[in-house]
Amino acid sequence: MNSRDAREPIELRYPTGREILDNYWGFLKHGGLVLSEPDKLAGLGEGDPVALRVQIQSLKQVFEVKASLIKRSTDGRRAFVAFDESESQAMMLNAAWADSQGVPQRKHRRYPVDDQVRYTSSDGAKEGVPGFLLDVSPGGCRLRGDVVLPVGAHVRVNTLGIDLDGKVRWTTPGNEMGIEFLKPDLVVQVFLDRT
Repeated sequence: MNSRDAREPIELRYPTGREILDNYWGFLKHGGLVLSEPDKLAGLGEGDPVALRVQIQSLKQVFEVKASLIKRSTDGRRAFVAFDESESQAMMLNAAWADSQGVPQRKHRRYPVDDQVRYTSSDGAKEGVPGFLLDVSPGGCRLRGDVVLPVGAHVRVNTLGIDLDGKVRWTTPGNEMGIEFLKPDLVVQVFLDRT
């Protein structure tokens, strides 16, 4: 048994969302963080669960995130935690991104889906590229595909026979894109009704 109770949250304070994104460990299944204060995880071994209480000071918001200690660096200066699957870590990352980009935070909750789509950039490409919608909200979606369009690119997503026009707001090395719909369409409500 650990000397630290797994239910006792570890306090992490970041001045802005940029510092969270700078320490984000994105190649894990649900993401994670690199912590530069490993002493906060004293008494925990690799694989142990940990509750994080992450504060973004510029937003005056706190997020409760569940994670596990994955490893410590050999020099003892860093520790690596992997997020558990949950809505709270996604909301924290969305808030951090919005804060770092100077844009308003997401207004709509996203709902998981797993639907095939085709998407094209507005550069006149004739054939759509196959992809998968991973989640959707009235304001946008998260899409994974073979071709990652650059941030700021206009994109058209075709699903259920309807075209949704949007703009790429973020991308990941895992071929994912966050797309903000330019004019939210009724097709989004169809997805939401199915969840």
